[in-house]
Amino acid sequence: MKALFVSAAAIATLAVGPALAQAGADGAKAMHKAPMTRAAVVARVQEHFAKLDADKDGFVTKAEAEAMKAEKRKMKMGGHDKMFDRMDADKDGSISRAEFDAAHKAMAEKMAKHRQMRMGHGPLGPRMFEIADTDNDGRVSLEEATNAALARFDKADTDRDGILTAEEMRAAHEAMRAKMHEKMLDKPAG
Repeated sequence: MKALFVSAAAIATLAVGPALAQAGADGAKAMHKAPMTRAAVVARVQEHFAKLDADKDGFVTKAEAEAMKAEKRKMKMGGHDKMFDRMDADKDGSISRAEFDAAHKAMAEKMAKHRQMRMGHGPLGPRMFEIADTDNDGRVSLEEATNAALARFDKADTDRDGILTAEEMRAAHEAMRAKMHEKMLDKPAG
């Protein structure tokens, strides 16, 4: 299955994904504890939708999502020289401990945000795009993306208070992992 890194379905999972354990600057595992509100879900969907909608026609197509994935992959392939340049904040040709720690912290924060967007699972495939595309026209509108995100939020918000706590996010993540594991076990080998 061809994976889409950031599809319209990724938009739908932006705000309800758990902030998985992330390595802090000291290497200790820490959980994101800030609660997530429905308003934050909508704001994140709007922000990411705007990034994905390359032609600004109000819809995200699979092609736009695939183009974003390809661009992100290309940016990652920058190699060690680019990584060194990013870490060498004062551009003196060496990386101090402070620069290393700052780069590590920035990377951990970026990874945590990325994990939240993905709700803790790998690249999202065409099936997730199709779930968000409720009118089956091959593209996802902002309304479809928002509705999908809020439906996922509501499913995870077990106490129905409009706020996802770290515990609710963790429980939703674990339920999703169990479901994915079950599906993997049911697939025939081949």
